[in-house]
Amino acid sequence: QNLSCGGREPLPLAKEAPLAMAGGGGGGGGGPQLCASRVAFAALRADGSVVCWGDPLGGGDCSSAKEQLKSGVCRLFSTNGAFAAVKDCGAVVCWGDAGWGGDSTSVRAALASGLVELGAAVAPGIKHIYSSDHAFAALKVDGSVVTWGHPVWGGDSSTVSRELASGVREVVATEDAMAALRADGSVVTWGDNGLGGDSSAVRESLAGGVQSLCASSGAFAALKSDGSVVTWGNPRRGGNSSS
Repeated sequence: QNLSCGGREPLPLAKEAPLAMAGGGGGGGGGPQLCASRVAFAALRADGSVVCWGDPLGGGDCSSAKEQLKSGVCRLFSTNGAFAAVKDCGAVVCWGDAGWGGDSTSVRAALASGLVELGAAVAPGIKHIYSSDHAFAALKVDGSVVTWGHPVWGGDSSTVSRELASGVREVVATEDAMAALRADGSVVTWGDNGLGGDSSAVRESLAGGVQSLCASSGAFAALKSDGSVVTWGNPRRGGNSSS
């Protein structure tokens, strides 16, 4: 889940481009924004540049992407140890711990196509970026999903690549697993099996009719069109609703 990506107080980082209040929920809309990993902050300024501070290993050092973050950034997203910035040219720039999503080079080509509005900006391909603690999932305008980060904890979706190639409406994440709700009402999951990545026990119930998804830190709940709820994941975190 994204961590507190919304500022409460303006931070005057520079006279020519002060940081104003940002919207919450892991991504602003083409305006100033404050975003956090577990141990660092990143600030999107009014001029489209980004500054960061905090633990260098958790995203507090963005010098590796300094040139790319000087201008043109329209949204910020985070995992517990990395950041992802979507630029108005469509590029996705990542920094922080590679095992937590700080390196997207392996999926760079898959992230660049199409056009979608992001608030006041227009960015090729990317509709929204979701995150678990250790991985990112980019939902593209064509309904496909691209993932990167720790392969066990959501970054590797190759086992469900066919289902994620099109028709995805949204992605929801626990700490280290993800679930995608498709346009046909079916649900597909990947990531840590014990935290909701394995939904085989309720596969038939998730084959259609799902209207919405919700996640705790280690389990998922699906609301179906008939008013019933299907749960899976860690029993102690809500994955067992039999009682």
